[in-house]
Amino acid sequence: MGAWLVNGSGSKNMPFHELVACIKNNSCHSLEVGDESIAPTPKDIAEVESILGQKLPPSYLFFAGHYGYASIFGDEIYSIYPGFDRNMPSGDIAERTILYRRQNGIKPTEIVLCQTDFAEIFVFDTTRADAQGEYPVLRKVGDEAALYAPTFADFIVKYSHDVMA
Repeated sequence: MGAWLVNGSGSKNMPFHELVACIKNNSCHSLEVGDESIAPTPKDIAEVESILGQKLPPSYLFFAGHYGYASIFGDEIYSIYPGFDRNMPSGDIAERTILYRRQNGIKPTEIVLCQTDFAEIFVFDTTRADAQGEYPVLRKVGDEAALYAPTFADFIVKYSHDVMA
């Protein structure tokens, strides 16, 4: 993977090393992460992508491979639970996405990332992949949806700063 992610319009998004720096120097406020020891395996990723019917974007996979999980100000960012029984309620991204789809909370082309205590749902919009396979993150409240961040990496940094604002 290149150092920079480039979105479909040609503008540059956050490079992975900036996301890592944000995490290491604690400038991503209220962000708690795991480590590589709980990272999903390629088999876990393939299983989740098969359940979702969509590929996960590179910045999400980079994050999952290095940190395993995250929460921001207590809001869990749904992750891939290695070897997890997907029939049990959890913060597994596949389990949560299927649940939200069944409840008509999100479209079949969306993958849920997080739900806040303020009735916000953050989702990947898989209909708008850029040349690198990155999906924009939408913020949904009720029937309204708006672009929140161009990639998962940008979402992590923006959301960690927004909760402190």
